[in-house]
Amino acid sequence: MHPTKALLLETAVSLIDEFGPQGFTVETLLETSKISKGSLYHHFHDFSDVIEQAQVARFSRYVDEDIALLVDLLRSSTSREDLQKKFALIVQGAGMPGREVARADRAAILGMARHSKKFADGLAVEQQRVTDVLADIAREMQERGWINKDIDGAVVATFVQAYSMGFVLNDNTTNPISIEQWSSFISMMLSKIL
Repeated sequence: MHPTKALLLETAVSLIDEFGPQGFTVETLLETSKISKGSLYHHFHDFSDVIEQAQVARFSRYVDEDIALLVDLLRSSTSREDLQKKFALIVQGAGMPGREVARADRAAILGMARHSKKFADGLAVEQQRVTDVLADIAREMQERGWINKDIDGAVVATFVQAYSMGFVLNDNTTNPISIEQWSSFISMMLSKIL
């Protein structure tokens, strides 16, 4: 990636993190990055293109964090029981207070994709990347005999991602369930897979 484009994206990501995707202007982006308007339009179609590509970069960051956590889980697990215990801790950690912003942010980025095919395509690549890694982890666990071999790895990967979205719903209700209740239920469901 050209250094100017990389700097614009990095600056846009920082500004979105601070102000949200509609919380700043093209002028703010240019002033903060010290890049000229001509350079911006050399690398991007328009300001919306900058925002969309920055949102894909932000989504990628969340994907990378999830992948690192799950790969570490697999590599450090010594048995099926150990895996179950560690996964329960990850489920609880994902639902802990302070993670609401990251959860909502990820859901909002996915929701924004319905307005732009190019944006949706960019997110699809990142989403597929996390699904593929999770499916590979599931297949490796199947080879170790820790997951039922009759279950497709991609289905396991999709389930793991879907239960995480349950926290977003729980964050936006007047009577949320406790993290312990949700974690207990997910653990019970995972015990059927494991």
